[in-house]
Parts: sequence; structure tokens; C-alpha cells
Amino acid sequence: MNPNKNKFLRFFTLSGGILLYSIQAIGQQVAVADSTLKEQPIQIPRMFFEPATYIWLLIGGILIAVIFALSHTINVLTKTLDEKSGRTVQGAVPGVTEHVRRQTSWNKLMQMMTKSVPVERERDVMLDHNYDGIRELDNQLPPWWKWGFYITIIFAFVYLINYHVSGSGKLQIAEYDEEMKMANDAKEARLKNDANFVTEANVIKLTDENSLAQGKDIFVKFCVACHGDKGQGNVGPNMTDNYWIHGGGIKNIFATITNGVPSKGMISWKSQLSPKQIQVVGSYILTLEGTNPPGAKEAQGTIWQEATVSADSTAGKSDSTVVLMDSTAAKKI
Repeated sequence: MNPNKNKFLRFFTLSGGILLYSIQAIGQQVAVADSTLKEQPIQIPRMFFEPATYIWLLIGGILIAVIFALSHTINVLTKTLDEKSGRTVQGAVPGVTEHVRRQTSWNKLMQMMTKSVPVERERDVMLDHNYDGIRELDNQLPPWWKWGFYITIIFAFVYLINYHVSGSGKLQIAEYDEEMKMANDAKEARLKNDANFVTEANVIKLTDENSLAQGKDIFVKFCVACHGDKGQGNVGPNMTDNYWIHGGGIKNIFATITNGVPSKGMISWKSQLSPKQIQVVGSYILTLEGTNPPGAKEAQGTIWQEATVSADSTAGKSDSTVVLMDSTAAKKI
């Protein structure tokens, strides 16, 4: 057996063993992970729906085939040159020439793909040019190369019609815009389903003890320096009366904390507090109204009153209800 071939077989066997061991180890880890996680529906990766994936696979397959074909061709040429130089092939009987190119299925396939001229018939395609002893052969282009060129022409024509004439295909900018829109829609849907998704439009006053306790902790940590430990006011206004400079109610307080009041020295807290945290601290601030702590700062702004709206009792409802909302008629400063 050829020593190089023997080394190749050993290398292939070792590589295959390492690959199988790695696959088995990964499979065991996946099995352990699956046993600890809840069963989830199988999702097909998006890459399998991208045309570029199959184009790269095709290019990779062509390159592998070309490399393999070139390796085989080099091997055949090496054996042919050895035969012409008088060297015998290892294992051959002295004085007996080995038939190098046996008519196997692979040789027939390579002959069909390359249309190569055998070495003994090269004189039939040899040109008259002679450059310092170097002769030129008039070989035909390999059929696989010509058909690859024809396929690229067909592909370019189809691409032109699909993307630039009919407009049925999406160019890169259109695909990018569509992907960005899908990402934004998915983000908005995810946020709407998130309990922490709070905005000025949907914020409500929280009254449960857990939320108010969290709001108090945030107030003590960030707000006492300007508003006092009991909301009595210091640099900032008094939070315990019913006078408000920028409007009372949870919606106005949420907007004031979120955006800040730079002209009055109050920073925007949206970069340090999440919307949910702003909601709980705003709800806690509303509980300070009427506590009248000692040393409270003088009133600033205008009186804020919650407007009451009675439901129409004639609209098929047996009992009327009272809904509290931020007043829009109160004067804001």
C-alpha cells in the first residue's frame, strides 16, 4: 500500500473518531439541558429560508468538486510522468507497464466534464508556436467551466428581470427597511405584553403596599435631597400640599419625572429609572398629599383637583360609577 495513502487513512480514522466522540458528548449535554428545560416548539432557523444560504452551499460544493478533480488530475499526471520517465509504480512487476487510466466510472465522468486530451494524443492539438522549446496546446475549454459560465448568464438575466424590471424581488434597501419594520413591530408587541411597559398614556396610580414600598425606597434614594425626607420640600417644591407647578395626578407626575424640568434644575430620570420605577415613585408621591409634615415649604403653583365624571346611568347600567382622571381644565404653570 502507498505510504501516503496509509497515512491518509490513519488521519481520516482518527479524525472520524474524534468527530464521533464530540457529537456524542454534545448530544449528552443537549439531553441533560432538555431534561431541565420546559418543552418548547421547534423553530426552523431563518437561514434556511434565505436564498443566499443555498447559493453559498452551491458555491462551496462546486469548489470542493473542483479541488477534488484537480487533485485527481495531478495524481494521474504524476503517474503518467513517472511511467514516461521509466520509473515503475510501487508494487508493479518490473518490465510490465501499468495501465494508469483504467476505464472506471470516475474516469468516464472526468473525461465528460473536462474533454481532456490524453497525453499520447497531445500532438494532435499541438500548435506550431515554439517559445524556447515550450509548445502550446489548443485544448478546448472544459465543459463544466463553459456550462458554469452559461449558468451565470442565465442567472444574471433572471436576476435583472426579477429585481430591476418586474420589481417582484426586493433589493437590499427594501429588505433592510422591511427587516427594521418587522423588528420594531416585534419590539412594540413585546413591550405591550410586558408588565413593565408603562407610558404617559397608560400609566395609572398604584395603591398596593408592595408598589408603594418600592416607591418610597426610590424616593428616599433619589428625591430627598431636593424634596425632603417627608416630601416637605427643600430646593424642590413641597410635595405634601395640593399645589402643583407642572400639574398633579399620576400622568403629569410621571411626565415630569421622566422628562425633568431643566429650567428649574430637575434632571430627567428616564436614563436612571425604568418606567415602572417612575410609576411606583409617582404613586408614592401622591400618598404624601395632606400629611402636613413640620417645616413644610410654602405652596407653589396652583391648586390641582381631580375631575370627576359620572357614567351615564341611562346607557343600560344599573349603577352609576365615578371615575377619577387628571383634570385638563386646571391651570398649569
